Parts: sequence; C-alpha cells; structure tokens
Amino acid sequence: MRKLRMIILGILAVCMGSCTDLLDKEPISQLSVNNLFNTEEGADAAGVGCYSFLYKPGYYWQERWVFAFEGTDISGNGGGSANYQWTAGENRWSDWWLTTYQAICACNVTITRLGMSAIDSDVKEKLLAEARFLRAFYYYHALTYWGGVPLLKDEISSLDEVKYVKRSSRKELADFIIEEAGDAAKILDKDPAVATRASKGAALMLKAKVQMWQEEWENAVKTCEEIKNLKKYDLFDNYSEVFSEQYENQKEHIFSVQFDPGYTEFSAHMLWYLGPSKDEWDKFNGLGGSSAPESFYEKYDEWDYRLEQNLAKTWRNQPFKDSRIAILKYWDRTGSQMLDHDGLNFPVYRYADVLLMYAEALNEWKKGPTTEAYEAVNEIRRRAGVDEIENYDYQKFKLFIQDERARELCYEGHRRFDLVRWGILVETVKKISKEINSRGDEYVDERHNLCPIPETEIIKNGNLEQNPGYETANK
Repeated sequence: MRKLRMIILGILAVCMGSCTDLLDKEPISQLSVNNLFNTEEGADAAGVGCYSFLYKPGYYWQERWVFAFEGTDISGNGGGSANYQWTAGENRWSDWWLTTYQAICACNVTITRLGMSAIDSDVKEKLLAEARFLRAFYYYHALTYWGGVPLLKDEISSLDEVKYVKRSSRKELADFIIEEAGDAAKILDKDPAVATRASKGAALMLKAKVQMWQEEWENAVKTCEEIKNLKKYDLFDNYSEVFSEQYENQKEHIFSVQFDPGYTEFSAHMLWYLGPSKDEWDKFNGLGGSSAPESFYEKYDEWDYRLEQNLAKTWRNQPFKDSRIAILKYWDRTGSQMLDHDGLNFPVYRYADVLLMYAEALNEWKKGPTTEAYEAVNEIRRRAGVDEIENYDYQKFKLFIQDERARELCYEGHRRFDLVRWGILVETVKKISKEINSRGDEYVDERHNLCPIPETEIIKNGNLEQNPGYETANK
C-alpha cells in the first residue's frame, strides 16, 4: 500500500506546473490514472495524495507558519519577510503559487475521476467530501496570500482552458470556499476511521475561518456553535499537552499536519527555526532563527502558564545570547528532540481557536461581549491560570481578543493573517520594527496586506492582474 501511495503522489504531483504551463509535461500514464479509480484502494490512495501538498513549500514545511509571524508583534526576526522589501520576482512566491495549484489540480483530478468511478457509493461520497475540503483548504491559503486568484473547479484537459485565465474576485473565492467546506461538513464523519483524515469539525472550522475574514459575524457564530455542539472537542487540561507527541490527534486537535520523526522530509522544521540553535544547545545561550520582542513577553501575566511554554529569557539559570527572548513553544524540555527528525505534528486547527473566534464574532455581531463570549474566553483563561475577565465594552473586548489570540495561538500560523484581517498590519509593523531590529517601518504599507502575484505568472498570462503596489517588469 505504501508503494502504491507513493506512485499516486507522483502521478498527481506532475499533473500541474502552474496555471499557464499546466500541460507542459508528458502525462505519466493516462491509463494508470483511469485504472486508479476502479478500486476503493486506488481511489483512497488518490485521496491520500491530495494531503501530500501540506508538506510542500508554502504550507507546513516551515514556510507558511514562519511567514505568518516574521515581522509581526510576536517575532523578533529582523530579516527576511520582516523588512517588507518584497518584490514580485522572489522565488518564494512562484514556489508557493506552484504548490498551491499543484494541490488544487490534484484535488480536481480526484474529484472528477471519483465522479465517474463505479466504486461503492458511500466510499465515493466520503472521498469526494475529503477532496472538496482539501481543495477549499488550499484555496483558503491562496485567499490569505493573494486575495482573489484564478478559480479552477474542474480537471484541466487542454492548455487553452487556463492559458489566459483571469482572477476571481475575493468574494467569489470566499463564497466558493464557504460553500465547499459546508457541503463537505454535511458528509464527513465527526469521528473518521483514520484520525489523521479530514473530519466534520475540520470542514466547519475552515468555513468559520472564511466567514471571519468576510465579517459574516452571525454566520461565524453559528458555525462555531456547530463545532461546539459536536461534543467532540475540548481543551486539554494543560496547555503544554497541545504541543506534545504523547497527546497528538486528541481532544483539542481538530486538524493537524502529521509528521514522522523517521523521515526528515516530513518534519515541519519548527525546531530549526525556534529555540536554541543546534550548536548552542548544550550551552543554552544561543537561539534558532527567531526570537520574541519584549513587548510581546510583557503581554503575559507573570503567572500565565502559557508564558513558560511559549517564551523564555533564561534556560537553566543562564541568559540567552544577546539577552534575547527565546521561542520555546514546540521544544521538549528534556532536550531529547532531534532538530532534523522532529515528529511533532503541526496543529492547524484546535479547539481554543474555535472559542476565540466564537467570542470575537459574538462581540462584533452584538456590538459588545455577551455572557457566552465571556465564558468562551474565560475557559481559556482558567486553563492558563490567570484571572477571568468581565465588564468590558465592545472596544475593550475587541482589543483584548487581539492580544489573547497572540498569547494563546502564537507561532501557530495565524498572527500575520489576523493582523491583516483586523486591518492593523501596517500600524503594528511600524510600532514593532525598531524593537526587532527591522527596517519594516520604512517599507511597510497597505500593499503588504497581500503578497505579490509571482512575476513569472504575470509575464506568461496577460489577463492575470498584479496586486496593487507590486511592479512587474517585462509584462
């Protein structure tokens, strides 16, 4: 079965290059793809192949989750994304674009071929729901990177179908994701046979995320209530359990990217980037690629259990180099983890995020915090060992949620996109840049709420409009 799955990953991966050179490669074997969906085993393998792109550039092999905090109010990395000197010609944008559309293509192939398959109807229905969820998930990433992008819903059989494709609007893309995630949620099991596969909760979570982006507050509240009413998810007793291999895929985890310590290519490389560097590990006075600003450290109450899990100024009574604040969120305190063989899963969606979205959406919808909004936040606060909140007005609660999401969800792939969603990325970067030794305050402006469309794609497709503020040469 493992061999079959690896073959399928190869078949699906080569089905797409980019929107405009989609069919440049010779197909491996059209017969192989056709035969693949004749059996439940083959169809399932194709479905598994759709998950493989989660480990590719632009997703959870370091790039996306690092990009989601570099140069924000929780990251002290003064280089890379933090300087906001972005150009459309950078390789990362084209790499991320390529991976995104390879993933979407794989899902489209799976959806199209499953529709024609004669396998058991119940099996087919669930595999279709998984593929539709994953396609919507990949489009959600595109939405947060670029805004509206070309919306491809079908398997591509001719280059002419995509050669001059135009971008959809942001709303069109968001509406599509909400509909797809909602339809998938109606079919997916609350408790799938394989815990690592998409579930009803994961699909509802994706739906709620996009509703929050679209400021559909009432709808977001109702979707979060659907997740709560599944009675499947709850907070772990201890915050540290969220980030422990011992508790993976358990009650707080809604959707996680699975990593295996036995394969270096299946590591999120979180430990390469955060915490003490490999060379300095024994001395505990070095850092990985990033550190936290003092202002973020001070957002925590002194007795907040999350502070000890997430950040540290000293290790075994030794200060870190340059008096920096180390990010230790994913580190095993025994020091037994291997930097290049880390098997810790990446928690994409977890229940604490549902509670925080629920509280935020209620506050926005009702123009002030409700009893339910307080209770959602205070459930998280009680676990953290800090005081509950009460008697806030609309604005104070809104600002509190913005800080509480940082304290609870830091370095989990949310912060940059939260700041964009709230419309405060630029002002936040301008405030924090000097503290993190970045020049971001000199360069950041409203264009950075979106990434540039890769220059290579703009040049190849005259109908593909660039995001405002990014110049593309030789169009």
